[in-house]
Amino acid sequence: MGWGALASVGTFAYGDQTSKNMELVERDLALPNWNADGFRIGLLTDPHLDSEEAVIRTKLAVGAVLAKKPDVLVWVGDYLTSAAPKNLENVRETLALMNETSIPSYGVLGNHDYWSRYFPLVRSAVTSSKMRLLRNETIEMDGVRICGVDDALMKKHRPDLVKGDRNTIVLLHEPDFVEDLAAGPSVTLSGHSHGGQICMPGGIALHTPRGAKKFVSGYYPDSHIPVYVSRGIGTTGPNWRLFCPPEATILTLRGA
Repeated sequence: MGWGALASVGTFAYGDQTSKNMELVERDLALPNWNADGFRIGLLTDPHLDSEEAVIRTKLAVGAVLAKKPDVLVWVGDYLTSAAPKNLENVRETLALMNETSIPSYGVLGNHDYWSRYFPLVRSAVTSSKMRLLRNETIEMDGVRICGVDDALMKKHRPDLVKGDRNTIVLLHEPDFVEDLAAGPSVTLSGHSHGGQICMPGGIALHTPRGAKKFVSGYYPDSHIPVYVSRGIGTTGPNWRLFCPPEATILTLRGA
């Protein structure tokens, strides 16, 4: 029993430390239907800004991504879990970092942004900075199209509005719903899974939520639309991670 207790304490301590060790992932993705070679995108997701620790971690992630000077920074949902007044202020404070950079920023909503209740307050907090929220909308910048799809688990998404075209990036919180989209876009960027959050050695997820059963973490080039899934920044449930560190991402997009 003593050894078991010691192992449990050690595992928890390791998981707590893992949750604090932000990894900056930098990858080149070879994409179909893409000729804006070298376009760089910063990807942040799932900050779950319900604690001071989450705020500190997310600010570090933002700083790490902005220091790489991507062409655009995107957020793919779950800014908080609970719409408590302090958490709403955490979202406003953290996203205010977008006001301090000339790098354009766009985002979509996730399931927890709706589940947190008091959705008008959440929406107001998320849109308080110059980060532009895309709810089934498409913008164009420098020859690249960014389609922001609203949350699919809440049945707010409109896949019919996503048109396949060259140099098209889709922002979609739950990666498995890429199968609702017609082929044509170059890549879909997602989060939601937390990479499993609690994993076996080697990052093997013990559980992932609905909407992230097929696509869990990393790059899936063989989907009908290639998918990149970030492990994200924050946590839900226990405020720790095991063999699955939080992730901030820089993706350089190249033609296949």
